[in-house]
This record gives sequence, C-alpha cells and structure tokens, in this order.
Amino acid sequence: MEKVFRPSQTKSSVVWAIILLMIIDVPIFALLFFSFQEISVLFFVLIAVLAVIDGVLLSLPYFAKKITFTVQENSFLVRFGFSKRKIAYSSIKDVKVSDTTLLFRLFGASWPGLHWGLYTAKDLGKVWVYSTKISGDFVLVELVDGSKIVVSPQDSLGLCNELNTKRSQFGTATDVQALDSTKRFVYLQVAIVAGAFFVFLGYLLWIYPTIPEIIPVHFDLNMVPNRWGNKSELFLIAGIAAIFPALNAVLVLKFGKYAKTMTVFLGIIFTVLMAMFLGIVYFTQSLV
Repeated sequence: MEKVFRPSQTKSSVVWAIILLMIIDVPIFALLFFSFQEISVLFFVLIAVLAVIDGVLLSLPYFAKKITFTVQENSFLVRFGFSKRKIAYSSIKDVKVSDTTLLFRLFGASWPGLHWGLYTAKDLGKVWVYSTKISGDFVLVELVDGSKIVVSPQDSLGLCNELNTKRSQFGTATDVQALDSTKRFVYLQVAIVAGAFFVFLGYLLWIYPTIPEIIPVHFDLNMVPNRWGNKSELFLIAGIAAIFPALNAVLVLKFGKYAKTMTVFLGIIFTVLMAMFLGIVYFTQSLV
C-alpha cells in the first residue's frame, strides 16, 4: 500500500517571492517607462506580459502543495512539478534525517518555496535537491552509486522510517547493478542526439556537390531570399548545429543520472533542433 508524504510548507515563501519580484520589476518598469516617448499600445502589451510572468512566479509557492514523496510497493517516487524520479529500494544505501542548509546551486532552479537541482549542502557536499526550504530537517537518501538526494517532507522522521523499512525488505544492490541501467539510459540519449546531428551532417554532405556555388542565405518575413552567398556558408550552419549535441553530452553525462525527466527533455529539444537545421538546408536546396 502506498504512503504519501506532503512537503514542508514555508509560510514566508510568498513574502520573499513578492520582495524578489519587486527587486526585479521596478528597474524593468522604469526602463520601459523612460524608453517610450509616449504611452503606446506596445508599452501596455509589454506591461501585460510582465504581469503574466509575475503571476506565474507568484503562483509557484502554491504549486509546492502539489509536491509528493510517495513510498510505493517497489520504489520511492518523488513528484516535483514536471520532474518525476523513481528510486528503487535496492539502490538505496542509507536513509537518515539530516539537519543541513543548502549553500550553492550548481545546476537547477530556485525560487522562494521551491528548490530543485544539484546543490552543495552544509556537511553533505553535493546533493540532488527536491525541496520547499533551504534549511532545517531534510531526509537524506544515499544511493549505492555515491550520489545523495535530499527531500523536505513535513514528517521527516516518518518518511525516513518508511524508507528504511522498505530498504531492509529489498536488500541493497551492488554499485554495478545500480549503475548499469542509469548509464545505459544516459549513453542512449547522448547517442540519439549525436545520431540526429550526423544524419543532418550526412544529408548536407550528400547534397553539397549538387548545389550551385551561389545560394540564398537569408530570407525576409515572407521567406523570400534577400541575400545570396557562397554555398560554403552551409558549413557555418553545420558548425552551429554541432554545438548542441556537444552541449547535450556535457549536461547529460554530468547531470543525467540525477534527473531522468531532464535527460528526456533535453533529448527531445536537441533532436528537434537537429531536425530544424536539416529543414533549413532542405528549404535552401529547394530554392536553387
């Protein structure tokens, strides 16, 4: 039977969110006000966009109420917004309540009442965080691969006891067993994105000899060519495209084991980008 633990609620998070928004909004509003010689429709549109963004950011502390830490039959499930992480009990080395403070964010996102990503924490070193607070009692989950996860339930001791009970029932896997599936997933994602780039590059090399020396290289809003150049400029596009699989590999190989959702998201984004670059080359070819 599942047991759901709710996150710790920080009452001051809304106040801090408002203060932070004021610090950000006041100079932006002043810049907009003094940039327009007269109040125009565009001015009100920009103010409306700013108000919508503020509304979304102010809603984030309330969004924290949807966070859950669930002790399932076979795994520990963390639902943190769009991020979901399932941890097999056999991959857990130790669980304990730890009084600590989040110090520096190395990767992820932070807003009053919501903290997600890789942080350094007092006396703990690097930890992957799913939290609604920055200090106090956390549940520290140590995995056999050496990584650490901290979460912030209301009932820290209760969640700790539940996880330790489950861990004792399933036993502990070896480091190799725990790492194999994670490594395969991470390497597969990197290979897919790199493969998408090489498909794009292969297509470019395949059609390159058949393209005239002078091709359209820039278009207006109606997609009509307004600048022409040498076809070698297509390799500049290939060079820009190569940045993305390289960036993906760095991010996923460094952080992929911590966040499967992030790994999937990056894979989709960068694969779509490769398809867009291929589309650019295909469209250019169709005009010559």
